[in-house]
Amino acid sequence: MSKRRIIRHRARRREAPGRHTPGEPSLRNSLIVLYCTVVAVAILYEHQALLPLLARHWGVGLSDAALLTTVTMTPLAIAPLLYGYVLERVSARRLLVLGLGVLTAVQFVLAQAPGYGVFLLLRGLEGLILPAVLTALMTYSAAIGGPAGARRAITLYIAATIVGGFSGRTFSGVVADWIDWQAAFWMWSALALAALVSTRWLASDPRADLGRVRWSDLRELVARPVNRLGLGSAFLLFFAFAAMMNFLPFRMHQLDPGITQGAVAWVYAGYLVGVVVPLSSLWLIRRLGGERRTLLAGCAVYFVGTLALAFGGLGWIYAGMFVFAAGMFTLHSVLSAYLNHLEPRRKGLVNGLYVSSYYSGGAVGSYLPGLVYQHAGWVPYSLLLLLLLAALGALLWRMPDAAQA
Repeated sequence: MSKRRIIRHRARRREAPGRHTPGEPSLRNSLIVLYCTVVAVAILYEHQALLPLLARHWGVGLSDAALLTTVTMTPLAIAPLLYGYVLERVSARRLLVLGLGVLTAVQFVLAQAPGYGVFLLLRGLEGLILPAVLTALMTYSAAIGGPAGARRAITLYIAATIVGGFSGRTFSGVVADWIDWQAAFWMWSALALAALVSTRWLASDPRADLGRVRWSDLRELVARPVNRLGLGSAFLLFFAFAAMMNFLPFRMHQLDPGITQGAVAWVYAGYLVGVVVPLSSLWLIRRLGGERRTLLAGCAVYFVGTLALAFGGLGWIYAGMFVFAAGMFTLHSVLSAYLNHLEPRRKGLVNGLYVSSYYSGGAVGSYLPGLVYQHAGWVPYSLLLLLLLAALGALLWRMPDAAQA
């Protein structure tokens, strides 16, 4: 082969999908990753606004319907600590294609309206696949940004997860109101298929390279008081959030039995405040005089928002969602970054512990408070959440400032 042909051959190889270097800037890559992220997170929450409707459809109780969230979220709690063994040095593109393929196939089956048992089983399967998909997408996000732009790329990834959470809840409810709930699942099936097809044009192929968890390192990190307080806070903050997101639709139907599915879905519009809050977190920290004060202020806002959702009418619920989400996302963005900042050497493990604590709270919160609501009513349920937020405030009060940690 001539020297000129060799050069042309190498150039074609560099232009082929999967051949670009991981840090190469690419608008196309970024758009594909952001779109896939929105769709994947939307599928995680696609059913939440529809829970009262699905409960009536199958003739099951509130707590049984709530399990649809729990089985999907539980794998997200254990994945960061276990996936390092399974996914060590796995191609992110291969992981993403496989995961989106399974998600798309399962979505098409869910849209056929199977019985409750099969539906629950398939949602559990999606829960097992979603951590792999999100791991691949986060790996791509960091690789696309390169060393200089990794923080911005991850910020965009987090914003995409928030848009996905809003889209899954709201658009599913709106489509169910216009047509029926199966149409909402058909919609996400088609969008998942488009996401799968879009991976054909991903240019880079970074490695997940999660590494294995060393339990001695895990014990050492948890032994630090600041980490214990932070991980406990992560558990409680998402416990309360998952509980309110899961059972608020039932409360809205209780307040107005004739409320439409679309009206229920639009309550999640307040969730979009989460796109703005992480971008302003550094400004808040400077204005309030440190992370600890910002965390306490966020907890106070979170508590006030919970009061509005717990004891207000429908108007208060729509307005209160903005306050509730602002408090929650302030806590989430500041706390995760603060724990990361305090651990210079083992950031990956600290992040894994944080995500595990966060989603453990979500998995438990999406189910257990529903038993209180079902058997004792909304007021005891609300008082339980407020008590847990008071405990969250107590933990944050004990968090040290950066100079003391």
